[in-house]
Amino acid sequence: MTEKTLSRAPFLWALGYVGLFGMVFSTIAWSLGDTYSHLARPALASWTQAVADAFTSGREYRPLFDLAIKTSYETAGTWLPFYQALVMLLFAALLLLVVWLCRPVGPRRALAACIAVSCVSALHTSRILFGFWPLNHYAAVMVLVLIVIALALRPVPRGADLARSADGDRGADLVRSARKDRGADLVRSARGDWLFGLLALVAMLGLELGALIVPLSIVLWWFGAPGIGRRGVLAVAAGAAAYLVIRLTFAEYSGESLYADTGFIFQTVDAASLRARFGSSPWVLWIYNAGSTLLTIVASEPREGVFSFVESLLAHDMESWRWFHVGLSALTTLVIAGGLVRGWPWQERDRLLVVAGCALLVFGSALGFLYTRDRIGLAGGIGYALLLYVACASWLEKPRHSIVTAVIALVAAAWVIRSGETFFQLRDLAWDYRTEWTERFEELGARQEQTALLYQLRAAALAKTPADPRRDPAWTYFLFERRFRRSQTSPGGTP
Repeated sequence: MTEKTLSRAPFLWALGYVGLFGMVFSTIAWSLGDTYSHLARPALASWTQAVADAFTSGREYRPLFDLAIKTSYETAGTWLPFYQALVMLLFAALLLLVVWLCRPVGPRRALAACIAVSCVSALHTSRILFGFWPLNHYAAVMVLVLIVIALALRPVPRGADLARSADGDRGADLVRSARKDRGADLVRSARGDWLFGLLALVAMLGLELGALIVPLSIVLWWFGAPGIGRRGVLAVAAGAAAYLVIRLTFAEYSGESLYADTGFIFQTVDAASLRARFGSSPWVLWIYNAGSTLLTIVASEPREGVFSFVESLLAHDMESWRWFHVGLSALTTLVIAGGLVRGWPWQERDRLLVVAGCALLVFGSALGFLYTRDRIGLAGGIGYALLLYVACASWLEKPRHSIVTAVIALVAAAWVIRSGETFFQLRDLAWDYRTEWTERFEELGARQEQTALLYQLRAAALAKTPADPRRDPAWTYFLFERRFRRSQTSPGGTP
């Protein structure tokens, strides 16, 4: 491997996670509560009705997601492996795009990229990547967001690079020269700046998460990303305007609430109680929600707005895995902060990765202003991983003390271990979905329209029985967050 050869190891590392998680993901069947409610309406409607329903829905305006469900159902029906494969392909695309953004060269940067991949795979904010209803719009839209970053970071031809290619052009000087170097916009527009607008429109029509493309594109252009120019930003603005016109023209609203059920301090509070508490000042709660989403990424606390670690500490009933979560996140955040300071002035691509990572972290957290959930931190978690890559590369390329190498090794090993939690969470999810069709079917099924599709899904879900996670080894419950309590019976007994 020459010095300019892109390392293959992180790509293989990412595919290793895909294979590992794919094995257990294949045991997950349909969800009665989530899948059927999303699938039934478009699947059972005609194409004319499906299109009308998709574009006239209210608060959750995701017409392309609904139409994609209709298309997939018409293509594959309820053949479960088709949908499972789509979810894993999107997960693979996301991890490979993270590595592609890092573009690691040399063994040290390859290690840094592997750490970033492990971080993405292990964060609790990434578990939403394995949901399917029956498609995963979170993963699909996040892939589009990463494609936008990849396009913005692509290098322009040498003749258009000008001041950016000069040695030592760093920090504020580089930003100033980037603003002045607008002659390169002609080159960028020739390379397809219109694509940014199309990606923005498609992403926003798929999920609200796609709105991240708007501030992300502006920030990347402002800080001199070589692959996006003014025309690219204008294209994104046009895409956002088209989205607003479509939504405001066709969507039917029954009234939007400023409040939703969410965690606050030590408990989950319903919308009515929040309205009574904050009244006409919802912005106080919005700041809390956005801050909670940011903190859950960088400190693994609070979880969905609830400071469960602090609550458990005060109640003296702390679960061991909470120490692991919070301790690892605190150490990693310190490594990131120290590495970014140490690496200044950054190399050109590292600088842009820091910009992209911070933008994802800040704007992704801001998406949780109405209510906070683990899944809302998805984009911020990926931004956190990009920052981790730059910081680890900074520490590894010029190690001054053996203790620094030891700390990076500890962080790398700990994220690999914590990614094991994702594996066991998928085992838990498979069993949880099965209980929806067995133990809880009378309760949950009574809320659903009784159709042939419902019983078709049930038959498919009960065709295979996943392993009972309650019989997993005790150490998995000590080290990892689990959905169920461990059975105390012997492996041959009945839990």
